[in-house]
Amino acid sequence: MNRTRTLISLLALTMSLSLSAQSFQESLFLNNYRLGFRYNPAMASDCNFLSVGEFSSYSANNVGASAFLFPQEDGSLVTGLHSAVSADTFMGALKDVNRAQGHVNFSLFSFGFQAGGAFHTIEVSARGMYGLSVPKDFFRLLKQGGEDLFSLTDTRLQGRLFTELAYGYSRKIGDHLRLGARGKLLLGLYAADYRYTRYNLTVSSDSYLMEIETQLDLTNHSGKMSQNEDGYLNLLDWKAKDKWGLPSGGGLVVDLGLVWEPVDGLQLAASVVDLGGLFWYYGNAARSEGTATITGVKQMSYDELNLPGLIDQAKVIGKELIDPIAPKAVDRRVAFYMLPFQVNAGIRYSMPFYKPLSLGVTGNYASYESLPYWDARFALAVNPLNWLDITGNIGWSSYGLTWGAAAQVRIYRFRLHAGMQNGFGGTVPYRSIPLKANAKTLVVGLTFDL
Repeated sequence: MNRTRTLISLLALTMSLSLSAQSFQESLFLNNYRLGFRYNPAMASDCNFLSVGEFSSYSANNVGASAFLFPQEDGSLVTGLHSAVSADTFMGALKDVNRAQGHVNFSLFSFGFQAGGAFHTIEVSARGMYGLSVPKDFFRLLKQGGEDLFSLTDTRLQGRLFTELAYGYSRKIGDHLRLGARGKLLLGLYAADYRYTRYNLTVSSDSYLMEIETQLDLTNHSGKMSQNEDGYLNLLDWKAKDKWGLPSGGGLVVDLGLVWEPVDGLQLAASVVDLGGLFWYYGNAARSEGTATITGVKQMSYDELNLPGLIDQAKVIGKELIDPIAPKAVDRRVAFYMLPFQVNAGIRYSMPFYKPLSLGVTGNYASYESLPYWDARFALAVNPLNWLDITGNIGWSSYGLTWGAAAQVRIYRFRLHAGMQNGFGGTVPYRSIPLKANAKTLVVGLTFDL
């Protein structure tokens, strides 16, 4: 039971604190923010710059830690499997399919420069995406057990790592309009996708009956799995000869944007980011389909509850379970993965009576595969000193009330910026784990004006 509770705690942490970089909407409200071209490729800096090592992350989940962790009157915190938590309470807090997903982006360097009447940007980045989904019936099985049908279909674990080489171009058209575009070449490094397309578990008085279909896709960037004489993959035997450093996928995405300033002090911006995707080469592809019936566990006698007896039983279970559903290799395949695209819009107006103060609104939609996201916010920005910019916003999102804040500090030619977007709903004390379903963005970086 201790191990099971540990598993529940880890799932709660993953669901509520997972780390496609969501657009940094505060870009529109920080004065001369050098990296605004990521939010909108039409945004241009007023001088050349260099940035090294900016980090950003986006995470979202449709169920927070409060669905897994429950405070008690004595101040302790227990999991949903604890006897003090009723089955109705635990199950009522969960979704039919509990999901978490995220994206981490690390910019190795960005270079922006003016040439030929336009503004150009070059950037090299490493990006990672991942997702996890666990059906409610998985937790119902652990909590209630008993004789019943449990559906574990939609269990899924996936991750992707790729590099990005981007070139951006922004030019002013007339006196009030600026257009921009970025082309991004993607090189896939690693990708993994494992999911149960069908998993029905029937528990009866004397056996466990499992009907399972799985799909496994792995790139062979670092190695190729061996197969036995019947064509089944040996998951523990990898051959990495001459495979290190080779890309496992490639693709192209584009960003498009515009910034319109119809009158002095009023700025309207709109952009679409990450239109496109990658073709992945899955050198290790497998499928499994079968039915397994396990009877030995329910028929074990008290005398068999010893180490030799348990080892013998484990061998029997392994034979009954693994043989029918072992992953069987299929032809290597190429599959297209479309990046979650994002649509951004914003309006900023500088107060005529006090130029350092600006007000505005922003809107964002992100087409994440399992957890699409949208928000609308009211924003305020102030530039109280010539070396300091501060902005904050509040609004409504897919998850309810949400907020964002960012600051930029200028020292000589250096500009240090940091920002966060998050939702309301409280956190686990001393852990900063959101208690409710949440979506958040974190950005930290440094630029140098050339």
